[in-house]
Amino acid sequence: MRTKTIKNVAIFFSFFLLLWGCEEFFRREIGGFAGSYPFVEYWEIEATEQEILVAIKELKQEDTLLQSPYDKELIPERNSEYDWDSPEMIEYSRKVQTDSLLPLPPKTDANTKGSYWLYIDFYYSDTREVVHTWTRPGFGGITTFALVSLNDRLINRDYWFLANKWEIHKFKKRIVDKIQEKIDKKREATS
Repeated sequence: MRTKTIKNVAIFFSFFLLLWGCEEFFRREIGGFAGSYPFVEYWEIEATEQEILVAIKELKQEDTLLQSPYDKELIPERNSEYDWDSPEMIEYSRKVQTDSLLPLPPKTDANTKGSYWLYIDFYYSDTREVVHTWTRPGFGGITTFALVSLNDRLINRDYWFLANKWEIHKFKKRIVDKIQEKIDKKREATS
């Protein structure tokens, strides 16, 4: 009787370790070793970034509830930062060493570089959640469109398995599929 109990405990413990090991492997495979956004769910859309932005703008104009109440613009401008390797900023760095009150020069195309990602927020009015996304232009007319998080909960990390799948499905149905439809309709109209 005692050996049967020990055997059952050993089987249960081994099964638990196997499950935990598999879960840890998949968690790391999905996000543990990736770059800046390891947990995003992304779609490769066969369209230029500009086509996608136009479709997003149209979608937000048609369904005003998708526009985040915290955003003034339908599509914000791409973040830009000073390019400290540009000749103007190198000169500024040299001058600021002697005059610490020297103001930064105004941002221009010559002294700034654009962000790799363009951040766009959507809004689920039924759950009052801000949906954080980004786009990134790729090569050959393919653009990456990614779902990052809902409010402050990262997709593919902060949700339980089924809830995560539900949120991804909901986003794809409400936003990604509609963007793709708009792009397809526009292409059909021009051809």
